[in-house]
Amino acid sequence: MPRSAHDAPIERRDVGTDLFVRTYGRDAADAPAILILHGAVESGACYGDAVDRWGGDFHIVAPDARGHGKSPGRRADHEGVPSTDVMVQDAIDILTDLLEATGRKTLVVGHSMGARIAAFVAADAPHLVAGVVLEDPPWWVPEAGPNPWLSVPADQRERDPFDEVETSTLDDLVALQRELKPHWPEQELLPLAEAMKAVDTDYMEQRLHEKRRIWTPTARQITVGPAGVPALLVTGTGDVIVDKHSRDRLTAVAPGFDVVVIDGAGHCVRRDVPEEYHRHVDAFLRENAPSAGAVTRR
Repeated sequence: MPRSAHDAPIERRDVGTDLFVRTYGRDAADAPAILILHGAVESGACYGDAVDRWGGDFHIVAPDARGHGKSPGRRADHEGVPSTDVMVQDAIDILTDLLEATGRKTLVVGHSMGARIAAFVAADAPHLVAGVVLEDPPWWVPEAGPNPWLSVPADQRERDPFDEVETSTLDDLVALQRELKPHWPEQELLPLAEAMKAVDTDYMEQRLHEKRRIWTPTARQITVGPAGVPALLVTGTGDVIVDKHSRDRLTAVAPGFDVVVIDGAGHCVRRDVPEEYHRHVDAFLRENAPSAGAVTRR
């Protein structure tokens, strides 16, 4: 019986990593796998609505990123290694374990920070990735001017529950998130609040000040050549990072990318317009799922 987000997840400690990892859905032996890489200040528990939609067809692996949720922060052997590289290796370790256990590549779905990590994983280790979905990754074109989502003046920004995490209870954060985003899945509001409370702010601060890898060569590497990985980028028309400048640049450097722009969606595309997000993403996942005799072709 597939495990939904309403069931207690199975904590895995045998997936090649010291991260806290949850699994849902079908057994890995019987179904293709999806690795979910969440965004900053979230956790692997924050995808409840998606887990319920995917769990009948897929084995779902949802780790808490390093410094997030129940996962540890940096280890001593990470000294001098950029946080992005550490997080990429964390994902590769999990994917390697899945390949060894099942003999199949894994579908990777990432949002924001997680989408950035997913892109590097697909570029660096295409032998592990059956397909990659990037939901509004932090890819922007600096020479095009300030990115609208990243450059809103503080006094014009939408109220952010994370800014109030130190002075708010979990109930306060849930209520505020519900007030700000009444259309978001109710089942994800408490996990979001818990993740905000749990994030290692020192780790996050360090990550934000590290030199970033340029995204355009990575995008091209994902889709070009014999090891190319099927790739879908999903963004919106609201407050997003991947704006028209970024989409035009992506089309120029990596024409193999499928790009979907969902009207009315902001940075959290999946939560803002779930039916449209899942119409595109679920079709991509079914099309690129490694054969395991377990996916219903629609």
